[in-house]
Formats: sequence, structure tokens, C-alpha cells
Amino acid sequence: MTQIQLVLAQIEDAALLKALAVKAFQADFEQYGSFPPHIESTPWHQQSIESGHYYIIKHDSQTAGGILLVPKSLTEIEVKYFFIAPAFQNKCIGLDTISLLEKRYPDVLNWSLVTPYKAFRNHHFYQKLGYKKVGEIQPEPNENFWLFEYQKTI
Repeated sequence: MTQIQLVLAQIEDAALLKALAVKAFQADFEQYGSFPPHIESTPWHQQSIESGHYYIIKHDSQTAGGILLVPKSLTEIEVKYFFIAPAFQNKCIGLDTISLLEKRYPDVLNWSLVTPYKAFRNHHFYQKLGYKKVGEIQPEPNENFWLFEYQKTI
């Protein structure tokens, strides 16, 4: 049986998280022509780690991905980035990660996130976990790219 752990990232983990994020978001780059904002910047990962809510996802003893949370209040958190390296996908790691987070933050009643409009696997995954689509955002008015907003209320 595999074991999933969430380990609070340290500054020295920034390069590793950047490399994993780039691998995980490579399909987005190929589909949309760019990576999510900042994902290629080691200084951005360092700054995000300093926030105290950036976790390394461990599958057994191996680093499988990362998740960055942005607390909005004592009862609301935004999942800013959530990525699993391709070699670790389809192993229920995402499901276990969300479950661990909800246990780690028991006072959080509202979870939110955005995901690209063509990320059909993401849509299915989040809906399976109880997230509901609540809106759409077009970050650049002249570009044909949308983000879907999802929320989960516990």
C-alpha cells in the first residue's frame, strides 16, 4: 500500500518544485502555448515557499508533485497551483492529497481554484471531489483562453 505525505516545502526545494511543475504543466504549454504564470521562475517558487503554505507531495519516499495554497481568511483557501509529475499521475495521489489537506485545515469551509477551460480531466477530478463550477474568467480579453472557477463548501 502506498503512502502519501504532505511536507512543508523549504527554500532549498524551490528548484525541485519548479522542475516538477514544468513537467506537470508541459501539456498545458503544448495546448495553450504557455505555462501557468510564474511556474518557470525559481525565485517565484522561493517566494511562494516563504508564504508557509506550499507543500511537497510525497508518494512513498518519492517527490510526486506540489500544491500551493493561498489562505483568504480563517475559513477560506484558494488552491493556487496543484501539480503531479506525469510519472505519478493516475495513482490516486491527487485524491489522497485533497483528503489530507482537508484534514490538515479542518476550519476551512470554502475551497476555491481555477483550471483551464480545456482541462477536462481536471474538471472531472474536481467535480468528483465535490467542487462546483461557479464561473469563467477570460484573463486576456483578446485571447481565446478561459479559466473555469471552482468552489467547494464543506
